[in-house]
Amino acid sequence: MDDLQLLRVALRVLAALFVAALAFIAAHGVWLLLRRRWRAARLAEGRAVMAGVATAPALEPQAVRRLRALPPNIQSQLLVELTRNLGGSVRERVGVLARELGLLDHARRLSRSRFWWRRLRGLRLLTAFGGDEAEAVLPHFHDSHPAVRAQAAEWAGDHPSPAAVRALLEMLADPATLCRFAVQDSILRVGLAAAEPLAEHLARSSGCAAAPALEVAAALAQPEFAEPALRLCGDPDPEVRAQAAAVVGAVQAPECAVVLAGLLADPDARVRATAAAALGRIGHWPAAPAVAKLLRDPAFPVRRAAGLALRGLGSPGMLLLGRYRADTDPFAADMARQVLDLPDTAPGAA
Repeated sequence: MDDLQLLRVALRVLAALFVAALAFIAAHGVWLLLRRRWRAARLAEGRAVMAGVATAPALEPQAVRRLRALPPNIQSQLLVELTRNLGGSVRERVGVLARELGLLDHARRLSRSRFWWRRLRGLRLLTAFGGDEAEAVLPHFHDSHPAVRAQAAEWAGDHPSPAAVRALLEMLADPATLCRFAVQDSILRVGLAAAEPLAEHLARSSGCAAAPALEVAAALAQPEFAEPALRLCGDPDPEVRAQAAAVVGAVQAPECAVVLAGLLADPDARVRATAAAALGRIGHWPAAPAVAKLLRDPAFPVRRAAGLALRGLGSPGMLLLGRYRADTDPFAADMARQVLDLPDTAPGAA
């Protein structure tokens, strides 16, 4: 075989491979189109059944039979879609329906997979279907993947048992930002039921591990947080001192005003600003002269917090702002003028 014949054979082989590739791509496209149409038809059929489930007074056996004829992944999608938009008795009915269809068992099996994405899918289904699945979910608070731990935390927000709340509090110092955010959101959703355990957690916390708990405590603002927050106002970490001062201000405990006044001289600007804001929130007017001195602070956030706190202290604070408007320190005078020119609806005006 000479070179020309060899070239012809090679071109024929390449042409055949090109045609085969085109045929494969076309066939795959047709298969995807048909599969999409088939799936859309099943979803439309299932959504019609689910609309009846949502509006009927009770779960009908005929609806269960029609849903059971659909593939499990479509069953899961239909039930998750319904739980996103509805709650109360309908959500409880979805849980019963998931059990009837065997989807809860399927979710439990997924949650035990060695692959993290399957465990995540299993926990998402268990969260959507509701029900007490503590035995299946609680071990995943120590999962190796942060997305799985975050999903377990989200589940706990809807099932605030004592064990789940304890697991949430232990996760507050999780190294993954996603997990800390999920835990804080879940504790806020739990609300007052988490107040006492959170106060106990604060009482035995210190350092950077206490900061996420203090952030949640400031949002919940319950009186039992005052004592542990007062202790943490003396923590060596300035971030913790600032968060603790914010909690004291949120709780509005007047007995803590002396400690807050002491923090006005803190070497960290965040702590001075938060202490001034907390005193303004508490309305502790005897501290007004000390707060007014911060109008000369070198840090702008501290000057702004002091100005707004004085405005929140009412007449004594407004009197001091008027005096500082003509202060020899141009930064203090400027801040006093800015705060006095604020409308009555501005923060700190109350």
